[in-house]
Amino acid sequence: MSTTRTGENSLPPLVVRDTDDPDVVADAGRDDYAEHVVPRTWRIGRAGMAFAWSSLLTAMFTVVLAATAASIVGTADAIIGIALASATYGVINYFMQKTATTSGLTVGLFSRSLFGYSGAAVVTIIYALTAIWFAVFEGSVVAVALHTYFGGPIELWYVVVVALSVPLVLGGVRVWLERVNKWLLPIFVAGMVGAVIWATVSYGYNPDWANQPPATTAALAGPGWLYVFVIYMGIYATMMYTFDFARLARPKDTTFNGWITFGPVFYFFSYFINGLIGIYLVAVIPQDGVSEIGVVVSIVRMMGVFGVIFIFATQTKINTANLYLASSYLESFFAQVFKVRLPRWLWAVVVGVVMLGVMFLDVFSFILQWLSYQGVIIVAWVAIALVQMAYRSRKNTHRKNRLIEFRPGRVPAVNPGGLGAWVISSIVGIALLSTNTPFGATWALPIAFLLAAGIYALALLFARQRWFTLTRPHDPREEVEDIWETRVQCHNCKKSYIAIEMDRDPSHDHQAICSGCANGHTFRAAARHEADSAATTTTTSTVGT
Repeated sequence: MSTTRTGENSLPPLVVRDTDDPDVVADAGRDDYAEHVVPRTWRIGRAGMAFAWSSLLTAMFTVVLAATAASIVGTADAIIGIALASATYGVINYFMQKTATTSGLTVGLFSRSLFGYSGAAVVTIIYALTAIWFAVFEGSVVAVALHTYFGGPIELWYVVVVALSVPLVLGGVRVWLERVNKWLLPIFVAGMVGAVIWATVSYGYNPDWANQPPATTAALAGPGWLYVFVIYMGIYATMMYTFDFARLARPKDTTFNGWITFGPVFYFFSYFINGLIGIYLVAVIPQDGVSEIGVVVSIVRMMGVFGVIFIFATQTKINTANLYLASSYLESFFAQVFKVRLPRWLWAVVVGVVMLGVMFLDVFSFILQWLSYQGVIIVAWVAIALVQMAYRSRKNTHRKNRLIEFRPGRVPAVNPGGLGAWVISSIVGIALLSTNTPFGATWALPIAFLLAAGIYALALLFARQRWFTLTRPHDPREEVEDIWETRVQCHNCKKSYIAIEMDRDPSHDHQAICSGCANGHTFRAAARHEADSAATTTTTSTVGT
């Protein structure tokens, strides 16, 4: 431990160190710096990140969604729509992972620059609920597979799935998820290839599988491929997943991860190839009518116990990501809003209980409708985030000025431009969906996306610095030589975090405070008062001049 001189006798010196705090490292093993910036020493290499992120590759959700889309618009339009969606995801996620990696921030912390401190809290709970939704879906898929093969009440299998899933996410990405997914990925690949071969051998090859007509007569307000593209917009929440995983990546791997791990190559396999397999299996295997879970039931009936093992292993793999993020964001939301600090493992148990309750509602009966409604809010967030990234890149040419301000005592409660764009576009999109018309179903999400981007881009033409930051003196970032390598001790928790996230606490003699402890009401009130005083002093000086 050492101290730094401040140059201002009124300020207490910073207590610094150049190595990781052992207590912080122990915490990170469970929560991966959920309320903090991820230091360079906790970043994951290319291979490890690829294995950790591959949990999303195995989502049966993408297989089921493609088959469902094909039943609505026909396979030709479905394939076109999925191809366009895959390309779009690849491009957008390149920029998402780049921002996350360079900043080390979670979606919740980054959103403070979009909506302000209070507005970002809303993002946190929406994200947590979305992750729970995906966990419920993938868990239900496993339960259906077990029920199909073993019989018995489906409710029993819901309980079994939740009981087996929750313990897998008690560790963090770096400590546990990377290892779990490394072993489960080969099972997924072998299972998908095996399912295609097994189906072809058992039922014969269907040369017209890519030209199947719609199984239903749905009214659309546009071409079928556009409808499918919009369905995939409904799962833009996975772009938030990208952000939270990519913050753990090394900056030197940004290009590789942008193209391979999180970008076009990943979505080519995850959405396009998985989607083609889902469409093919439904076309080849005899179906008992159109069903969102038809492909799952078909795999189990066809492959028997091997199908059960395949689905159980792969869906457990994807649910490690869902449950991890859901528990992390519940932890962050309650810590920020209600000042309730509980360990993440306990929030994982809470997520499991919520999952169980929602599973009993028959999740498959309202899958597309739910996707559309939550999708409106998420696509608006994505649009605003992209505009913000472009704005910062153009506006801040100096490297230092590109630092994203997220610290509780240095961001305003609300960014009127970002929050206004988010609220207006979400209301319009949800209103369109609520009309229950073909136009609303087809165009609500694209309109919400374009409206959010347009409103925020227009607002930025008139933006003021106070939308993004509170101007306060005594910034620890300016007191150390390297904000990424210098650790500063927090006066409240006595733990040392990298200087980029540290602030000075006006309510405690301007001692150093970390971003996690800075969520307290007392600190934030003192910080706002200090910012107001600084603004008044500046105004008075200007008038006097």
